[in-house]
Amino acid sequence: MPRLIDHDERDREIGEAAWRVLTRDGLAAFSVRNVADEAGIATASLRRAYPTQDSLRVACLRRVFEHVQLRLAALHAARTSDDDRVDFVARCLRELLPLDRERRTEAEVWLTLGSLALTDASVRRVHDEAHALLRDACRSAVDELRGPDPEGPGPAAAAAARLHALIDGLALHLVHRPADADTAWAVDVLDAEVRRLA
Repeated sequence: MPRLIDHDERDREIGEAAWRVLTRDGLAAFSVRNVADEAGIATASLRRAYPTQDSLRVACLRRVFEHVQLRLAALHAARTSDDDRVDFVARCLRELLPLDRERRTEAEVWLTLGSLALTDASVRRVHDEAHALLRDACRSAVDELRGPDPEGPGPAAAAAARLHALIDGLALHLVHRPADADTAWAVDVLDAEVRRLA
């Protein structure tokens, strides 16, 4: 009897292997063959799921923001009416920063593959989609902190753009520091901005 394949588990293993190759060996080593070797599967098997290197890149990028969305959904599901809204927003926004090993790996993958968005249309589409999700998350955070703006959407949109830029900048600074460097300063900067917005 042929063995049944758990496609979700296989995709998870391939995704983890791809991230390891990318963060350990860099973009130049990111190939279907190298990822298949890292995952311990035949190249032909990987090619059935991801027929091109481009499809593998896109899947890796999607995996980053799917992880972030799952963490944010868990925070929202656990939220209670007793939660302080400023603290809740700060907790949500911290999930967007590489403050631990898992989130640092996500950020490294994102920045490395995201650089291809300048020249690769498929990667660009996914990159733009994730950028829009982050923009919307920042706008939701501002709306949560400020409530309806009597001056219209302009000031809230500007505040969300500033918050988005701050998160992008903090993430970039954190990734360029040693993996074991202190991250408390970034949390302090983000928390201060959240309090300012509130």
